[in-house]
Amino acid sequence: MKKKIVYVSIITFFLIIMIFLGVVFLRNKPDLNYKLEVVNEIDYMLYSDNNKFGVINKSGEVVVQAIYDEIQIPNPSKPLFICMYDYDIEKNQYNIKVLNEKSEQILYQYVVVEAIKINPVMNDIPYEKSVLKYKKDGKYGLIDFQGNIIVKAQYEEINGLDYREGLLIVKKNGKYGVININGAVVIKTKYDSIESDGYYEEGANYEKSGFIVNQKSGEDDRYGYIDSKGTQILENKYSQIQRIINTNKNDDIYLVAFENGKAGFYINKKNIIQHKYEDILYEINNDCLVLQEDSKQGISDFNGNIIIDIKYDNIFVFGKYINAQKDGQVDIYNYDTKQKVNYDNIIGLSQTSNDNYSIAITKDEKYKILDNQNNQIKEFEYDYLDYIDGDYFIACNNQKYGIVDIQGNEIIELRYDIIQKIEDTKILQGLYIEGNITDLIAENKVISSMENCDIYVKENYIIQQSENNIEYIGFDGNVLKNTQILDRELYAFKQDEKWGFVNKNDEIIINPEYDLVTEFNEYGYAGIKKDEKWGVINSNGEIIVEPTYSISSNNPKFIGKYYEYDPGYGEAYYISNNI
Repeated sequence: MKKKIVYVSIITFFLIIMIFLGVVFLRNKPDLNYKLEVVNEIDYMLYSDNNKFGVINKSGEVVVQAIYDEIQIPNPSKPLFICMYDYDIEKNQYNIKVLNEKSEQILYQYVVVEAIKINPVMNDIPYEKSVLKYKKDGKYGLIDFQGNIIVKAQYEEINGLDYREGLLIVKKNGKYGVININGAVVIKTKYDSIESDGYYEEGANYEKSGFIVNQKSGEDDRYGYIDSKGTQILENKYSQIQRIINTNKNDDIYLVAFENGKAGFYINKKNIIQHKYEDILYEINNDCLVLQEDSKQGISDFNGNIIIDIKYDNIFVFGKYINAQKDGQVDIYNYDTKQKVNYDNIIGLSQTSNDNYSIAITKDEKYKILDNQNNQIKEFEYDYLDYIDGDYFIACNNQKYGIVDIQGNEIIELRYDIIQKIEDTKILQGLYIEGNITDLIAENKVISSMENCDIYVKENYIIQQSENNIEYIGFDGNVLKNTQILDRELYAFKQDEKWGFVNKNDEIIINPEYDLVTEFNEYGYAGIKKDEKWGVINSNGEIIVEPTYSISSNNPKFIGKYYEYDPGYGEAYYISNNI
């Protein structure tokens, strides 16, 4: 009886130990979920003077003097600046100071601290915004902005991952893995390369994108696939893998993988189409696949059902119409009905966004409009047609573009060198190459015309700006006043070919005496142009800099006496001298 009590006591003791260890493990286990820092306001910017870099704040005041070779501002809403100087050739690195907004040194306990560079897909900030990497004894780890260690220095490399802010590629013992900014291991360090598949979903951004991973087998690369949660979906045995990232189906993962030189198709782990094709291409219009075998092409759906036989030299898809070429002839299929719809003298048929119309291409390469029964509406043809909206089309003859209706009437004369749509708006751009004149067209009429102008597409309106004029146009084509779209104390206005500023009540605050001005920016500064030179004014009407800067842009951005300069590579920064 006593022995039983001893056994029970031992078992109970071990259970208590296991529970204790489990609790400790869970408490210390890094969190697989992470939260990205959101930057709502830019408070600090790079500036340059005499080829050295410093930091200014949003009032244009110098925070860090321009005495450094390079400065990283990982989060422009927080006063932490990684300042690099005196490059050490032997160590292959800069000497580094981390400064705050008072130019006081912080994080001095770390000899090397660096921001983690990322590809700024979703914003303009090229760094991870809440963590830094530090170096100790030749290894890298992670710290937060207060200097707290998130991951001890154990990695040979820590780098950002394209398309996946918040996830980091790490290298250990020559192999790569993935951790997140909390330090949690998402993918173990056992691969020779890792890259994001680039999958994007509205509302989720790149959160559901997975990973294409490579493990070398001798001299050969062997690729596999890991989903966004870190679960391996395809083992590492393929010579190439790509994810179909723009499909209309969002619940599953669609992959094309090559094995022994042949392509197959997978939905998640399941092999739907066997590895027997030279290539498998995704066709976005009809959410189907183009299969190529023995240099011939056909169409299948995602279940592997052959819709169009694999016998054509080339297949081109225009909306619901599939144009299949073979031996110089074209067969046209309606994808919806899966039926051939060949017509005499037509070698191509494309669907428009209006179910009533399609555009046909004839054997002599002329374009004409067909109705929903595929009958030609009127006996007229063009060198080119593109559907706009309603009953209207962009048309081209003799290398000149205009707008016609379905009756063939020229609504806007075919006079432009090019007409193109501005995506996601009801506005067209018409360009005359001679004179470099751009017309903006809406509702089949010219609403704005300027020479040598720039077009800026904003969130819900367009700016057309030249050397002496500016127009605001809503996406619906209505011309807007700046007071309708901007929230400022003062607004640019034009009077007798000169520019000044008014308040919301249209009362003149700064007299119109300039050749051009910019609107006041969110920092309270505007540009003023006179005699081909730019200066700066604040919202109190005080001139910060007289017009002395030679700036090529029609819309420069100022903070204090500094203006933004884009060198064409790397980050933009602010300067106060002519380059």
